[in-house]
Amino acid sequence: MKRLLWLAAFAFGLGIALPSFAQSPGNFSTLSTTGTAILDGSVLVCSGQPWIDVRCNGALGDDSHDDTAAISTTIAAAITNNWPVHFPAGSYKVTSPIVIDYAGQATNGFRLISEAATIDGRSITARPVLQIECSGGSSGSPTGCFYFKEEGTLFVNASTPAYAVVLGKTDFSDAHNSAKFDHLVVHNASTDPAAGGCQFNFVLDSDIYAVCVSTGGAAGMALEQTQFSRISGAGTAEGTGGRSLLLENGYNFSNVFFGLDLEVSPTCLSITFNHNGLNTFVSPYFNCTTAINATASIGNVLINPNYGGATVNYGPTSTGITVIGTGSRSSWLFPQTSSYTAAPLDDGLNISSYNAPGASLTVTLPTIASVNAGWTMGFATDNGKGLTVTAPSGAILSGGKAVSSMILGPGNYEFAALQSDGNNWRVISSTRSTRLVNGFDPPPWPSNWLYPSTSGYAATLGDNGNVLSSFNATAGLTVTLPATTALPTGWSMGFATDSAKPLSVQVNATSGGQIVWPGAGSSATTLTLANTGQGAYEFLALQYDGSGNFRVVDATPATAQAIGMIGAGGISHWSFPAASSYAATVADNGNVVSSFNSPLSYLAVTLPPTTRMPMGWTIGIASDSNKTASVQVNGTSGGHILFPGSGSVATSASLASGNYEELVLQFDGSNFRVVGATPATATQIGITGNAPGINRWSFPAVSTYAASQRDNGNAVSSYNTPAAGLTVTLPPAASIAAGWIMGFATDNGKTMTVQVNGTAGEKILVAAAGGTSTNSITLASGQNYEYTALQFDGSNFRVVAATPQTLNNLGGLIGSESPGSSSPCSTNQITHDSNYLYVCVSPNTWARAPITGGY
Repeated sequence: MKRLLWLAAFAFGLGIALPSFAQSPGNFSTLSTTGTAILDGSVLVCSGQPWIDVRCNGALGDDSHDDTAAISTTIAAAITNNWPVHFPAGSYKVTSPIVIDYAGQATNGFRLISEAATIDGRSITARPVLQIECSGGSSGSPTGCFYFKEEGTLFVNASTPAYAVVLGKTDFSDAHNSAKFDHLVVHNASTDPAAGGCQFNFVLDSDIYAVCVSTGGAAGMALEQTQFSRISGAGTAEGTGGRSLLLENGYNFSNVFFGLDLEVSPTCLSITFNHNGLNTFVSPYFNCTTAINATASIGNVLINPNYGGATVNYGPTSTGITVIGTGSRSSWLFPQTSSYTAAPLDDGLNISSYNAPGASLTVTLPTIASVNAGWTMGFATDNGKGLTVTAPSGAILSGGKAVSSMILGPGNYEFAALQSDGNNWRVISSTRSTRLVNGFDPPPWPSNWLYPSTSGYAATLGDNGNVLSSFNATAGLTVTLPATTALPTGWSMGFATDSAKPLSVQVNATSGGQIVWPGAGSSATTLTLANTGQGAYEFLALQYDGSGNFRVVDATPATAQAIGMIGAGGISHWSFPAASSYAATVADNGNVVSSFNSPLSYLAVTLPPTTRMPMGWTIGIASDSNKTASVQVNGTSGGHILFPGSGSVATSASLASGNYEELVLQFDGSNFRVVGATPATATQIGITGNAPGINRWSFPAVSTYAASQRDNGNAVSSYNTPAAGLTVTLPPAASIAAGWIMGFATDNGKTMTVQVNGTAGEKILVAAAGGTSTNSITLASGQNYEYTALQFDGSNFRVVAATPQTLNNLGGLIGSESPGSSSPCSTNQITHDSNYLYVCVSPNTWARAPITGGY
């Protein structure tokens, strides 16, 4: 290049026309692409180094001469030789499409360098003015093309019923990788519905700055299968149906759009391809009648979007749009209509009922499938107007409830925020009254006490949470409940008697509903609290359930009994009958019967027939004064006694011996269930999982002992055996549950042997001498206080504890083997054979000492 410039200067300096430059300006027919140049006040480079100029083949750039052939010839030569093409400043008129098919340089790329040049193709009546492609591929096997680069500013003018500039083929047979457009400015003056600015097909990992304007109705900028690219610039399509930016066809995902200027078009952003987009728009500017029309795709994010004054519809259809930062749009909406249909584009906004023309505002959420997980919107009541939120799909979730609509609580400034989890709407924030009205929170427990002095009291909505006492009423108090039409679900009220003055409650004469409790049926309209001997402190609480009923949710025992509430027994009082047998009745509901005054050494309690008592009837049995206690079902319609491990056939139960044992039974409508038991009693009757350890000792004065379920948790000693030792036979495997445990001990110089029953082939399993199974074991003899414990695993009895000497006798301390010097071992492990005693002195290292001498 320096050499050419030097020659040019030399020619001017001498005033001599060198033969190789003897061409008139504009006549380049004899020039080749080997580097020949002509001087016309500037240097024309045709050598390909650093580029080849389009003027080398006759292009003038005067917007008059038809430069089509010259440009096409130059491009063909550039592709053949891998040269950049240079467009000096000027307006290059073309009459047919300029096609850059750089398949021949697909791996090297193609550079188009423009000095603010204009390609003027307004005389082309069909097809693009500029088509960039890589031929030779197919939709199933596209050509891979790399590194197309447009440098500088390039203007393209068109008036065609198509896209003015097209990169790639619409059948996706060529994939353009790592392309770069520095500054592409396109204007298509055609008003045809199909006229558009720029279309980018199958573009990957590219950088595009393009200003694409069309007067027609297609799109300013259309993306067809464009992926992980960075795009900025502007787009406009002024015609009917026009869209500034269109994402359609193929997979358009993982692109980042920076500061796009989208305006003048009827719709600024249109997304119609049905795939997960995951595109990010950073500070886009929308100034169209409709900002966004997204009918498909999900996962697209707008960060701080800005809206111009022309925007009327922000995005009534905006499927799959997430908004981060509201940009120029207000975070709060105050619609002047009675209803509002939220759109995906409303992500992050709050809406108030302040300007609603009626008593309330109804907001309909978008369909759950149209929003991304995390979509959030807030709702508020203002100006004395309510607000209801309705979900057309999915459910509104909170507090264990799933509902299709939610009403904000009464009064101003109530608030709730909902967020999509992808399947349903979750309440992520709400005021207390809103939670109460919708049943998302437990209702307020009555806590505000009132003492009316009148004989009658008409309760209202405002009594929610109040407690009325009869204390100041001269002869008692009668309370009339509000009409149910005025109450929210969860409305609660309490009632109490004081100073021996009665209190009764009745429903309203108009839309009063009923008072319901277990045993009331569905027609009760009044109730009266119990008038106990003390005359005070009875209590009852009612709660409205939203379905015309006031439910009794709490009552003191006497009041529960007075109104006939099923299951109101609970343990509340004790009796000490002076009898050895006791026939319980319905009146014993809540009673504990003690053996204290029995004239014999025991008390036997017989339960009532199941046909005579309500569900929930409860009784307790207790042992006192060293007298045992037991309970049995009635011989007529008696049912069974049920507890974990009982099966379904038990008809009696005995408490453990000793004082202060207790067993509590409750009727479930068919049988009596053990709902409480002291540990020893639970162990004795065999409640599964109870008291797995040893918790008591016995010293039988027998030489043989047959253990049973009752011995679960018991330790047996040989102390009192009249023989030289005690032999214990374990229970049959079928009679006990897994976890049954028993201990065995030697005392008083007496031995102890334990053997299996053997009816089911069960064994005693010993983790010694490599693991053995046996029918019996004997504790170490010659000393007292030897001990072992066995636990049933569902099939066999396992030794779970043993004193050292007994464990040694079972082969559990010193084994018998002849290890090598580096055999695996743990430090301090000991074994022996007939000649040596072996000691593991460090991991996997044995030392041995000979066994010598004798007796």
